[in-house]
Amino acid sequence: MGDPRWVLAVDHGTSTTTGATADVDPADGWTRVTTVRVDGEVALPSVVLSRDDGTVLAGRPALDAAHAEPQAAVLRGRSYLAAATGGPDDPLLATWPRPTTAVNAATALIARILQAEAGRRGTAPAVLTLLHPASWTDPGTGPAALSAAGRSALRAVDGGGEVDLALLTAPEAAAIRLGGTGPVVVADLGGGGTEVALVDREAPDPATTVATLREGVPARMLEVGAEALDDALAQLVLDRAPAALAERIRFSSDVEAHRAWFWLRRGVHDAKARLGGEGAADVGVPVLPPEHPVPGVVRLTHADLGPLFAPALEQVGAAVVELLDTADAGRPPLLVRGGVASLPGVRDWLAARTGCELAAADDPGATAPTGQVYGAAAWAAARAGLGR
Repeated sequence: MGDPRWVLAVDHGTSTTTGATADVDPADGWTRVTTVRVDGEVALPSVVLSRDDGTVLAGRPALDAAHAEPQAAVLRGRSYLAAATGGPDDPLLATWPRPTTAVNAATALIARILQAEAGRRGTAPAVLTLLHPASWTDPGTGPAALSAAGRSALRAVDGGGEVDLALLTAPEAAAIRLGGTGPVVVADLGGGGTEVALVDREAPDPATTVATLREGVPARMLEVGAEALDDALAQLVLDRAPAALAERIRFSSDVEAHRAWFWLRRGVHDAKARLGGEGAADVGVPVLPPEHPVPGVVRLTHADLGPLFAPALEQVGAAVVELLDTADAGRPPLLVRGGVASLPGVRDWLAARTGCELAAADDPGATAPTGQVYGAAAWAAARAGLGR
């Protein structure tokens, strides 16, 4: 086994990858959970870039390099991982400059977090816990592929071969971080989609919460997520850009057009974050000669978000109601998390639509991007017996 003094949890998401550790505070003997920082940030962009010379970049360096080499970048790899097996026939995410499988992409991101923390401590963790959607119910595909990625990442650190590798569903981890007892509905509006799950909580002692997916109530997965919203907003910007530029970016396969799309997509992603607090944001229209030889901007506002996202949000509300009515579960608290949930009014609207009281109203950490990986680290600490 690894070092019995600490454990690590990693959440490899569609848009970002996060990590958290748990160890025992020597001052009071309590288990403490801490975010892992890589490149000075608590979240890595879930981007992997693979060059033909064998160089593999993951996280922020990959995202920065992808602006110049967008063809070599792998984005949204987690969605491919759901159908992968961990074997040699996994779907290829990129064929230029060299093939990259879903397992390879996940391995690179998990390894960055693992190497950062193991390098800082000088030891491998006792447990590595990896999160996955509750809808990954076939053990031979997504969970198998994630396990393969975890084992490959562990081989990159000294002593990693003896580490206990465990998988945990994301809704259970989110409920553990929330704490408390009784049922809770977890609606995770993530990058690749939205998952809705019913989780039961127990508290065997005041310091511990045990969370279990409600038996016989499958999680619902919807194609409503931050990446799809970014795509829609990018298309809206192109609708307002010069027609010749929009046509080339949409229909051309040349490298410069691909690079322009990447720049536009990143600009939309950053603008969406500003929309929440400022109500409006300008998106730079990329330079792409001869169609668009000088820079330009397109303004996005809250009024643009509404028509694009309101139908999708209605899907989420309807899915929560359907899940609860099917389970005859009444209206338990609703934990709304994920990047899209941070947009103004989303949580309150879903609470009103579903008739559920919002969970974590006074605990922003439970809905933070690192909330569920904190829960996973606490779960791993209990699994390893830290502090006992």
